[in-house]
Amino acid sequence: METPKYLQTLWSYKWLLAFGLIVAIVAGFFAGFTITNTGQVESRAVKSYTAGTTILVTSPSDTLYQATIPGQPIEQGVSAPEPLDLPSAAQIYAYIVAGATVRAAVESDIGVLDEDTETITAIRRTTQPAGDERFPGSLKLPVLEIVGTAATEERAEEISSAATGVFLGYVETQQTEKAIAPENRVMLEVLAEGAAVEGETSNPAIPIVITGFAVFLAFIALAFVLAGIRSSRAKRRSRRAARDTAPVDDAASETQAAGPEPSERASKGSDDHVLIGAGTRTD
Repeated sequence: METPKYLQTLWSYKWLLAFGLIVAIVAGFFAGFTITNTGQVESRAVKSYTAGTTILVTSPSDTLYQATIPGQPIEQGVSAPEPLDLPSAAQIYAYIVAGATVRAAVESDIGVLDEDTETITAIRRTTQPAGDERFPGSLKLPVLEIVGTAATEERAEEISSAATGVFLGYVETQQTEKAIAPENRVMLEVLAEGAAVEGETSNPAIPIVITGFAVFLAFIALAFVLAGIRSSRAKRRSRRAARDTAPVDDAASETQAAGPEPSERASKGSDDHVLIGAGTRTD
C-alpha cells in the first residue's frame, strides 16, 4: 500500500518536527510551572486557600451550661419573655457577613479584594466541628463560621480575621443605635480562628497539554508550508527549463521543413552542371 502524501511530507521534515517536539515540551513545562529566584520549581496552577473563624451566637440568659432552668416569678399583667431562635439568627447573620456593607469595611482595612480569587462568605454550621459544610448535616446550630478565601494562606487568614472584626463591630453598633438593653442583646463569642487550608486548585495539566500541543501543531503547519514552497520552486524551475529548450527544437524543425539554403542549392546546381559537361566532352 502506498504511503499517503502527507506522511511522506512529514517524514521528509522529521528533523524539524523533532526540534518542534523539544520546543513543545519546553513550552508546556513553562506553561505549567515557574522557576523561582531560589531555583525551586512551582506550579502555575491557581491555588485557593480558605480560613474560617467560628462564632457562637448566644445571649446573656444563655442556658448552655445549666443543668436545669430555675423557675421565675411571673409578674401579673406582663407576658413571659420569648427567646430568639438563635440558629435562625445565625443563618441571617451569614448573609450580613457576605453583604456589601461588611465587604466595604473590610476593603477599607486590608485593601480591595481581588474579584477572581478573594471572597468573604459565612455559613451556619450544620455538622460536627470536623465536618465539611460542602456536605451539610441535619443539625441546626447557633454557630456561625466566617470564611475568607484567597490565593495565599496569609491573605485568607487576614480576610477572615478582618471580616470577623468588622461584623462584631457592626452588630454592636446596630444594638447601640436601636437602644437594645444589654440583657436583651445577642452575644457573639469567638470560639476559634482556624488556620488556612488549601482548597480546590485549577488543573495544572490543562495549560501544559494545550500549550505543548499548540506549539507542536505550529511546527507541523510549518513543515507543510516549507514543503509547499519547495514544490512551487521545483515547478518554476521545470517550466523555466522547458522554455529555454523549446526555441532550439523549433528552429531545427523549421530548418528541416524548409529544405537546403539557397547557397546550398546553387552549389549543388553548379556541381551537377560540371558533371554533365564533363560527360559530354568525354563522349
